[in-house]
Amino acid sequence: MDSANTSSKTVADLYLHALKRRGIKYIFANSGTDFTPIVDSIAYAKETGGDIPEFILVPHENVAISMANGYYETCGEMAGVMVHVTVGTANALCGLMNVSRENIPVFLAAGRSPATETGHPASRNGTVHWGQETFDQGGMVREYVKWDYELRAGQPVDSVVGRALDIAMSEPRGPVYMTLPREVLADPAMNEPLLPIARALGNSTPAPNADAIEQAADLIAGAQNVLIVAGRPGGTAAGFDALSALALNHALPVAQGFYVNVPTSHPMNVGPANKALLEWADVVVVMDSLVPWMPSGASPRADAKIVHIGTDPLYSRIPFRGFPADVLIAGDSTRAIVMLDEALRGKLKAKGAAIDKRRAEIADVRAKREARQAKQIEDARKMFPIHPVWMAHCLNEVKNRNAIVVNELGMPQPFLKYEEPNSSFGNSGAGGLGRGLGGALGAKLAAPERQVIAAVGDGAYMFGCPIAAHFVGRAQKLPTLTIVSNNAEWHAVRSATLRVNPTGPASRANIMPLTSLDPSPDFEKAIEACGGVGEAVEDPEKLTAALERALKHVDGGTQALLNVKTQGTRGD
Repeated sequence: MDSANTSSKTVADLYLHALKRRGIKYIFANSGTDFTPIVDSIAYAKETGGDIPEFILVPHENVAISMANGYYETCGEMAGVMVHVTVGTANALCGLMNVSRENIPVFLAAGRSPATETGHPASRNGTVHWGQETFDQGGMVREYVKWDYELRAGQPVDSVVGRALDIAMSEPRGPVYMTLPREVLADPAMNEPLLPIARALGNSTPAPNADAIEQAADLIAGAQNVLIVAGRPGGTAAGFDALSALALNHALPVAQGFYVNVPTSHPMNVGPANKALLEWADVVVVMDSLVPWMPSGASPRADAKIVHIGTDPLYSRIPFRGFPADVLIAGDSTRAIVMLDEALRGKLKAKGAAIDKRRAEIADVRAKREARQAKQIEDARKMFPIHPVWMAHCLNEVKNRNAIVVNELGMPQPFLKYEEPNSSFGNSGAGGLGRGLGGALGAKLAAPERQVIAAVGDGAYMFGCPIAAHFVGRAQKLPTLTIVSNNAEWHAVRSATLRVNPTGPASRANIMPLTSLDPSPDFEKAIEACGGVGEAVEDPEKLTAALERALKHVDGGTQALLNVKTQGTRGD
C-alpha cells in the first residue's frame, strides 16, 4: 500500500497528485482568482519534486478544450482542462459540446466562487465572488457531460478524482465536470491511504454479442453488394489495421468521412457514402457513425439490410435519430471487426466468384472516382481565386506521409490523401466552430515528431481565438502550419440557404445577408505578432512553393500560416 499523503499540505496538493497518479499528464488551464490554492500547489510541487501533471497556460478556454480534444484524437490519452468558475465554463461550453458528441473523454474542472464571506483564509475577497456564484454551476454543462460533481470538505480526493476519470474513460467515452470550491482546495489535506492502481481507467469495453456477429455475418455472406460506412472504428491503429484487413479479405468497400479508417490507397476505399453507393448496396454496415448518410439527400434502398455497430449504436444521448437498423451490435468496434472477419472466412469460403466480382466492381468505382477527381484537379489548376480542390492537391504534394491534418472547413476532405492511422479529424458533430487551431496544438503535443496542419475556413479561424492559439504555439514550442481557406464569407450558411430555397430572395441578392466576411482581415499578420511566419497567397501557380516554404519553417521549429484566397465551392 502506498503511504499516506504525508508530503501534501492542502487538498489542492492531493488533488493534483491524484490526477497524475491516475494518468493525467497534461492540464490545459486558464486560471482565475479561484485558482490560488492550485497556484500554490504547483509551486510547492516544483520546490519539493512532487509528481503532478504538467500545466500549460492557455489564455482562452475554447483553445484549451480543443487542445484536449486533439491530444486524445492523436494518442488516445485523456487530458485535463481547468477553467475559471462560471465564466470560464461558459467559454469552454462550445468545445465541451464538440467532445461530448464525438465521445472524447476530457476531465474538465472549474473553480467555484468561495461560498463563505468571512471565516476562512480563502473566503471571498473580490467583488466577482458574489457576481460569479450560481445556484447550480454544474447545470451549465449537465446535458453534455457524463458526470458532474462538486468536491466537498472532508471527502477522499483520490476516490472522487478516480471516479470522475473512470466514468470519462468508460464506453461510450465522454467528458466529465468537477467544481472545486476555493475554501475546500485551501483546506489541510486529510491523511488518505492510497491503494496501488493496477488497472487502466474505466470499465473494460464490452465485447460484441457473438450471436449478433453471426447474424451480421450471415447477412453479409448472403449479399451481393455490401457497403461499410465507417465513422470512427479506425480511431486506433488496431482498428485501422483490422478494418483494412476485413475490407481487403472479403472485398467490402469502405465509405468514410473526416476520420481515416482505411488508407486512401486501399483498394476498398470508395470515399464518402454517396447516393450511388447507398443504392448499390443490399447490405449496409454502419460502424461508429452518428450520421452515416444524409436522409434528405441519399439513403439505402428500401430492401437493404442495415447493421449498426458501436459502443452505443443507437446514440442514446441524441434526442432524435431515425436511421433504420435490422441488427444492432453494441460493443467495441475493433473487436467486432475481428470477429466479423473470422466469421466471414468460413461463410464466404465457397463464394470466391462473388467476391471477385465485387472486387472488380469496386476497382471500377475507384477508377472512375479517381478519373473524376483528376479532372476536377486539372480544371482547378489555374482558377482565380484558388479553388479548394487545388489547395488540397497541392498539400498532398508536399506534406509528409504521416502528417496530421485537422480539417475544419478548410479543404475538401475527399481530395486529401492519408495513409496512416490517426492522421485526420475535422468538423464536430456538434458543429462548434473553433476547434481546429487548438486541436492542432493538442495533436502536436501528442505527436511532436509528426507534421501537424490545421486547415480551417476563415470563419473557423476567427472562432479559434487565433492570438491565444498562436501564443500557446510559441510559448510551448508547438510549431504547426495553419492554412486559412479565405473566401471572405460564411460559405456553410450560403450553401445551406440555397439548398433550402434555391430560387428564394437570398439567391437573388447581390450580397447574401449574414454571410459576408468582407473586408477580410490580413490573417497572415496575426501569427507574426506571436513570432510566427505568415504569407498571403492568391496565385494558384505559387501555392505549392508557398506550402513548401511554410512547412520548412514548421519543420525548423517556427509556426507558420498561409492566408489562401479561395473560392467558396469545396468540390465533391
